[in-house]
Amino acid sequence: MKEVTREFERILVAVDGSPQSMRAVDVAISLAKKYDSVLTALYVIHIPFGETLYPRSLWHKDFINDIKKDTAGWIEEIHKRGRESGIEISSKMKETTESVPAEITKYAKEDKAGIIVVGSKGKSGMEKLFLGSVAAGVLAYAPCPVLVVR
Repeated sequence: MKEVTREFERILVAVDGSPQSMRAVDVAISLAKKYDSVLTALYVIHIPFGETLYPRSLWHKDFINDIKKDTAGWIEEIHKRGRESGIEISSKMKETTESVPAEITKYAKEDKAGIIVVGSKGKSGMEKLFLGSVAAGVLAYAPCPVLVVR
C-alpha cells in the first residue's frame, strides 16, 4: 500500500504588513484549514548595515524595539484572522544582513515547509514591473512550491 504524503503539512507565509502580504495570510489560512497544516507567519527584518560598520550594541536594542512597536498591530491582526478561522498561527521574526528572500527560503528549508505563500508586492518602494523583488527572489530560490498572491 502506498504511503500518503502530506505535501502541505507545514505552510510558511512571508509577511510585512502590506495589503498583499495580508491577502497572502488569508490564502495561507485557507490552505492550512483545507490541509490541516501547521502555519507560520515569518517577518524578516533586514539590517541594512553589518556589524563592521556600527557595533550592534549601540543600536540593536532600540532598532528591534522600534520594529516590534511598528509591527504589533498587524501581527496581532494575523493572529486574529487565524483564530477566527480556527487556525493557530505561529509568528516568527528573523533578522538578516543578507537578502530578505534568502532568509525566507533558508527558514522554509529549515522548517521543512511544504509551500511558501508570499504577496506579489510588499512595502518596499522599489518594485519590479510585474512582481516585487522579495517575491521574485523567493520564487527563484525556494526549496518548495511558492504561491504568489496578488
